[in-house]
Formats: sequence, C-alpha cells, structure tokens
Amino acid sequence: MTYPSLTLPTLVSLVPKDIKTEVDVCDEISYKVDYNKKKYDIVIISFDTSSSKQAYIHSEEFKKRGAYIVMGGYHTTAIPEEASKHCNTIIIGAGEISLPNFFYDYLKGEPQKIYDNQNIDMSKIKVIPRDVIKSRRYMKIPPVIADRGCNNKCSFCAISEMWKSNPRPVENVIEEIKSLKSNKIIFFDPNFFYPKEYSLKLMKELEKLKIKWAGNGTADAPFDDELMEAAQKSGCSGILIGFESLKEETLKGVNKKFFNVERYKECVERAHKYNIAVNGCFVLGMDGDTEEDLLTLPEKINYLGVDMARFAILTPLPNSELYKKMDSDGRIIIKDWSKYTQNNTIFLPKNMSMNRLDEIYKEVWKKTYTFKNIWYRIKNSSNKTLIEKIILLGANIGFKYLGIQED
Repeated sequence: MTYPSLTLPTLVSLVPKDIKTEVDVCDEISYKVDYNKKKYDIVIISFDTSSSKQAYIHSEEFKKRGAYIVMGGYHTTAIPEEASKHCNTIIIGAGEISLPNFFYDYLKGEPQKIYDNQNIDMSKIKVIPRDVIKSRRYMKIPPVIADRGCNNKCSFCAISEMWKSNPRPVENVIEEIKSLKSNKIIFFDPNFFYPKEYSLKLMKELEKLKIKWAGNGTADAPFDDELMEAAQKSGCSGILIGFESLKEETLKGVNKKFFNVERYKECVERAHKYNIAVNGCFVLGMDGDTEEDLLTLPEKINYLGVDMARFAILTPLPNSELYKKMDSDGRIIIKDWSKYTQNNTIFLPKNMSMNRLDEIYKEVWKKTYTFKNIWYRIKNSSNKTLIEKIILLGANIGFKYLGIQED
C-alpha cells in the first residue's frame, strides 16, 4: 500500500469553475485506462519518466478517437521536446496558472503549444477535491503539501528542476489539515524543516491540533535543537532522511550539502532523543561505491540505529546534470524510460557490472529486512509505547517485500 497521490485532485481543482465541463479521472494505480469509455474533447496526462512510455501509448489511442492531448509532469518538464511529439500542448512545471489559461485559450480556439508559468501566488492555491481518488490500495493517512519545492541541487534528484521552494501561507495549510478530520497526516514536502522560520511557524500551529505527523528532512535537521523540539511538541512521529551514501567523497560528488557521514549515527540519536523515528534512504551505485561498501550496508544500518531503511539504485533522470555527464561519458546504457524505476540499473557503474549492482540491490534489501534485523530495530527503537512499536513492526514488514518485487 502507498499514500494517495495529490496530482490528479490538483489537476481537477484547476479546471475553471466558470466553464461548463464534465471531468473524468483515471488513476492508473487503481484502474485501467478505458479508451472507449467516452469520447473526450481533452485528455490531460501527467507522468514521470518511468511512466512516459505508457503515457505516449495513451496519447496515441486518445488522439485516434479525436481528443486534444495535454501533457505535463516531471518527464514533460525535463524533456519537453520529446513530450511535444506526442501531444498538442505541453505544460512545463507547475500548472496553477498554465492549466486554467489553456482551457480559456482552447475555448477561444487559440490553444498554445507550450505553457510555462511559474510565478505562482501560493496564497491562491485551491483546496483539492480529494474524493476524486478512491481506492483500497491507498493508506488512510492523508498527505499534505506545505512547500513542494526544494532549493538543494542534488545532481540525481528531479525535484529542484520541477519546483522551487515557495511555501503556502501557514494558515491555509492548517485550514486544509483541519478539513481532513484525521489525527494522522504525512507531509509530502521534500524538505519540511526549511525554510527554518516557515517550518517553525507551521509547527507552532500544528501543536494546537494535537495530531501525529511525519515528513521528509535533511541530515542536518536533527542537529538543530530548536527544530527538533518544535517537531516533538507538534506531534512529529518520524522523518525520512536521505543519507544516500556512507562515503563523504561520494556525497560531495552529487552536491549533497550535508556530507559528514561520521555524524550520521549522532543524527539518528538526536532525532531519537525527541522520540522521532528515522527512515534512512540510501542510493546504491554511486561512483564511490564498491561491492564491499554496499554489501555491508545492512550491518551499518544496524549500527546507525535507523528505524527503517529504504534503498534505490542511482537513476540519472533525463536532462539532469548527472544524466548529461554520464551520457557524455558513454555510461548511459539503457534509454528505455520504463526501466527508470530506481530498482533497475540503467547505467554502467564504475566498480561493478550492471547485473552485479542489480543483484546487490536485492541482496541488501533482503538482508536488511530479515526478521532478525527487523526485531533488532523494533527492540532498539525510540518509540516508547506498544502501539508505536506495532506500527513500526508493520512498516518494517511492508518494507521487507518492497524492494525485492520483480519489475
């Protein structure tokens, strides 16, 4: 199970209310696309790189049936010239201004080929209709976004290319959370604790709601006692931290701002001091990685004391700094976008074969999530209550099978 995406509800919210429309939504995690369900005037498709191949198939099928095709999302923003070959209009980056403008232009008979409007007033972000997505496959904990952007420039990450940090007004975020009527939420913000002053203001208001929440943070956040104290008081139960690698030179090579790996254990301990669980993320296959480095990760994870760990194979996304460098060096071997799932090796690693990195990836998942290691993490967790430990156990068991699924 996973958390529900906010993309489709957001797109629905951007359809102008003064235009007479009938809107259908298809979430491919839950439903199969039915090309013959109705005859559509406009079909809007948002997708990431690994979904682009299927998105282009959908586009061609709906085109045959007379639909006008609009494309957006991460992959469209990364390589608009490719996406434009498969549709009538592309939307680059955020759609809050672009999508309504497209609808008005379309009705005038003057739709543009490209829309790229990023100067968004976040105080005017609309409340999204969450009821358009219904599936038993989704967790019941609702997601919220306060700031979808990140100003870090990690060379393997696509977020900074898609969004810049631009927080919503705190009062708007709080009103949305109240409307969800849930005592647990998950923040999708890529870097919840920065900008710091904004984060502190938001957590001060969260404190009044008496809810539990989790989110994403960087490895330097637990070293800020002011942030951690505010997080604890506001109900933070866990943070996902992208440690990525346990080698300093490797982290410097991908523009990570915090690369003091000698302090990673202290980072986890400081979060635990405030009863905040840590989900540590690691990227396998960076240039400094050797087979020995990666195969010893399960033991090192126990040493660090993280409550959960997740892994991804380094995946240079198209048009990113890392992709351009590797491609110019002849190291991008697979250009079938459907393989860009972060659990396939698509490039030539420096210190092992592609097949070997695939094997190590699966082996690391399996060893990290043996029942012995799961029990070690539960026993040593900062979570105090029985219910907290049961929740952590369930999450660990879920992760046990996450990384070893076949594509």
